[in-house]
Amino acid sequence: MHIPRRTGLCRAARGLTLIELILAMAISTLLVLGLIQIVSATTASVLLQENQAQVQERSRLALKTLTGAIQTSGFSPEPWEGKYSVTGLGEDSADNISKSSDRLALHTWTDLNCFNNRNPSQDSMGNSLFYFRESVFDLSTDNHLALLCRYGPSKTELTTQIRRQGLIPGIESFQVLYGQDSNQDGNIDSWVRAGQWSDASHILGVKIGLLVSSDDPVVESKNPVYRILETNVIKTADGRLRKIVQFATAFRGRAG
Repeated sequence: MHIPRRTGLCRAARGLTLIELILAMAISTLLVLGLIQIVSATTASVLLQENQAQVQERSRLALKTLTGAIQTSGFSPEPWEGKYSVTGLGEDSADNISKSSDRLALHTWTDLNCFNNRNPSQDSMGNSLFYFRESVFDLSTDNHLALLCRYGPSKTELTTQIRRQGLIPGIESFQVLYGQDSNQDGNIDSWVRAGQWSDASHILGVKIGLLVSSDDPVVESKNPVYRILETNVIKTADGRLRKIVQFATAFRGRAG
């Protein structure tokens, strides 16, 4: 009696041959490697976007903070009253206080304290009194834009309300130039370094240069030189995103 050979069934019973197993493993490996590359590229893209947004936000905050402080400096609520005489620029402004930072000191009379809260001291009409406020900006050792702020009824009666607090991280250079009105025609004639002016009252505005960086290495590492205002800043090859931010702002009520 002839019994038909059940080739397919017998082969299935035997399982995969060694060659078939190796081919299957190779295909699986290629698929896994491809998936890893896709996930890795997606992760790198997301990290890059996060750091780009981080640099943009830090730049925006620094611009808003410094512009607001400069534009409100030098204000006198009663220009005819000698008591409120003030220049926008403070005596503590200085060049190169560290390798990466200048110092900008600003003076003004205001009814807002260092936290931008209304002065609780009031006049007979219930209006907040104008007190003297000194704001000093520079960089901390951990690359934060830092603020020291004092507030009080006069220039000699100040209370430190903010003790050199880091405001914005990732600021790697802080450079300052000062707009001088040499002939007192209400226009800026030249930009000078701290202490190079003939009279601080002739300074109408300030030019700021910042180097803002991200936290993570997300781009190809290089060792570039950044030109910030009149200063060359050299950074190490760490792959971080960096952006130069430069702007000029006049003191309140001053042209330039």
